[in-house]
Amino acid sequence: MHAAKGRVVEADWGRAFLDPDIPSVHDANFLWADPDADGAEVARHADRLLGGAGMEHRRILVAEPTGLDVPGYARAVHVFLALEGEPPEPRVAVEVAGIEDVLPAQERYLRTDPGNTWARDEAVRAQMLAHHAAEGRSVDEQLHVVRDRGEVVAWAKLWRKDAVAQIEDVVCLASHRGRGYGRAVVCSAARAARDAELVFIVAEEDDWPVGLYRRLGFAEIGRMRVLTRQAPTGR
Repeated sequence: MHAAKGRVVEADWGRAFLDPDIPSVHDANFLWADPDADGAEVARHADRLLGGAGMEHRRILVAEPTGLDVPGYARAVHVFLALEGEPPEPRVAVEVAGIEDVLPAQERYLRTDPGNTWARDEAVRAQMLAHHAAEGRSVDEQLHVVRDRGEVVAWAKLWRKDAVAQIEDVVCLASHRGRGYGRAVVCSAARAARDAELVFIVAEEDDWPVGLYRRLGFAEIGRMRVLTRQAPTGR
C-alpha cells in the first residue's frame, strides 16, 4: 500500500521499483510483472534494471494465476487475506505507538532473530531500518504494540489510505514468543480498522501465521507469486 520511493520504470511487461539508496531491501527493489509476461524476458529486464543499479539480488512479483517462472529463481506464494466479520479482542494489553517507538525493537529483531542471519551485517541492517522508518509516510500509519517492562516486544503496522487498510510487518521478538502477543497486535490493528471497506493482510502460503489469520476471521482473496534469486552474500 505504501508509495514507492525512488524510481518507477514502466514497461509493456510490467514495472520496476528501484531505490538505490537501500539496495539490499528486496521490498524496495523488485519487478512487478504482468501475469501473461514472458519469464525469460522479465528475467533479462531484472538483470538489466536491478543489476544495472548495482544490486545483486533479483526479485519478481506477479499476481496468480500465472505461468510465469524463471529457472534458477526460488518460488514462493504469498496469500492475500481479507477480514470478514468482527475481529476478536486482544487477550493482552496492546497500545498504539509511532514508528520511532518500534525502531529499537526492530533493530534487535533484525540483529538477533535466528531467521535473520542475513541482517547480521550492520550496513544491511541500517538499510532495513531506514526502509521501515520511511515506508509508511504516505499513508496513515499506526503501530500496535505489546510492551514488557516498558520495552516493545511485539508489533503490527496498520496502514490506512482512503477506504483500505493493511496490516503489515507482524513481529514478536523470539524471547517473547508463545504468549499470544502476535495474535494480540493483529487483533488490535484489525479492530482499529474495522470501519474500512477492506482490511487485508499478506502472508506466505506455507508459513504458520496463515492459519492464525484464518482463525481470527481473515479469508483468502488472492495470491501472488514471488520469484527470488538471492545475492551471493545471502541478501
